[in-house]
Amino acid sequence: MANTRYKVLLIEDNQIEQRMFQRFVENNAIPYDCTIVGSVSEARKVWNSEKYDIVISDHDLGDGTAFDILDLGKDKDTPIIVVTGAGDEETAVKAWKAGAYDYLVKDVDQNYLKAIPITVENAINHRMIEKKLRLLSGAVMSTEDSVYITDMKGTIIFVNRAFCKTYGYTEQEIIGENSSVLWIQKKQGENTRSVFQTRSFGSGWEVGFYHRRKDDSIFPVSLSRSTIKDANKNDVAIVGVAHDISERMLIEDELRTTSLKFKKRNHLHNEIAIMVAETLKKLLADGNIDHAAKIICDYLEISKINADKIELERTSFNFPVLLSQVAEVLSPNAARKNIELNISKSDSELVVYADYDRMAQILGGLLHRAIMLSAANSSINVQIKNGENEIVVEIHDSGPPNGSNEIHMLVNNSEWIKEQFHSGREDIALGLRIAKELVEMHGGRIWTEHARKGRGSIFCFTVPKTGVPKKINMVMNSTSIN
Repeated sequence: MANTRYKVLLIEDNQIEQRMFQRFVENNAIPYDCTIVGSVSEARKVWNSEKYDIVISDHDLGDGTAFDILDLGKDKDTPIIVVTGAGDEETAVKAWKAGAYDYLVKDVDQNYLKAIPITVENAINHRMIEKKLRLLSGAVMSTEDSVYITDMKGTIIFVNRAFCKTYGYTEQEIIGENSSVLWIQKKQGENTRSVFQTRSFGSGWEVGFYHRRKDDSIFPVSLSRSTIKDANKNDVAIVGVAHDISERMLIEDELRTTSLKFKKRNHLHNEIAIMVAETLKKLLADGNIDHAAKIICDYLEISKINADKIELERTSFNFPVLLSQVAEVLSPNAARKNIELNISKSDSELVVYADYDRMAQILGGLLHRAIMLSAANSSINVQIKNGENEIVVEIHDSGPPNGSNEIHMLVNNSEWIKEQFHSGREDIALGLRIAKELVEMHGGRIWTEHARKGRGSIFCFTVPKTGVPKKINMVMNSTSIN
């Protein structure tokens, strides 16, 4: 994208600052087509008539502030960068939380101008990745969407079963009706449809609509429509695909927070997103929907962890029982490679205080890795060592050897992660990262050791113990280790 020209809207009421920005762009041959205005009212006029790739707004404007610009941008898919004066960092952070992609602080020497090209490029790259992930996620979820087809007059001529389930109509009741019955208002004019906006995946804005069910209940949907053409390229019908996003709106709130951290956290997360997008494209092309859905779940799980959106539900339970149940779930995978799973047995209960499902997820991820990487006709040995305040779990496998404490290097090494994705082992890369984060969320430690004899590696982690053992009714949820 280095040679791409971007349309930039600069909103700055100080003419000296305007000229300095323009001179900086010209002197450095930055490929911007700049529009410069000095007020909120001017910005409203030009923004309504032109589409911009990026908007850069000073905070204090003659007839308002950058928050007015953020309000204007709520219905536009355009990243906004807010510029504030030195000492006004609190306002900058508020603008960031209000929807600004990023903020820059002016300095006396005008060095902040040097940061603009990088910030603009990151914002636009980030928006493109968001759009791609939304598209691929939508493709995976398409089997749950409501599909209806109308003729060019809006009469419904086809609906799928998901449509009938979502909207409450039988096929006989809805066929022949005008699609306007799906909307809150009877007509679908530009000013009559009830629409709303939700910001998802960071700086991307999505338009939603409120639809009406047969029982008159209202629910939010994301809606896409396309025209069907006949052999002579004449428009003959319109396909509508509506997805009930009642539950997803809660997830979008989490993804919004994740995206804000996503752009500030590190370059690695951005690379993982790109690798996930590329892998999903291949899997969807091959029709491997289940595997694609698993990768999306793992990626969203990592995003939720990074956004501090996971709360542990700690209980006291006997850890060896959980370990045996996880091993039982994964034993068919091991059997396919004739791998023997040896689980250490304890004569006494080893009670820990942890989130039961998350511990199952950790064990499932590490055992899955061990099975995938171990040689056929080998064995995997799992031992539990009883400490004073914690237990130590050791997983011995015959996979590639790892150095001491190498797990921290692996999950943060983009080259290693790329190698796993290119080798079709993306679930190992993502699962290992999830396991590490969840162990540390529990206050435990995770590390690797050299195998003492021959080829292989040892993955170790600790789990805190509770001082008050409880009798727990153990229920194994196999989905928790997927």
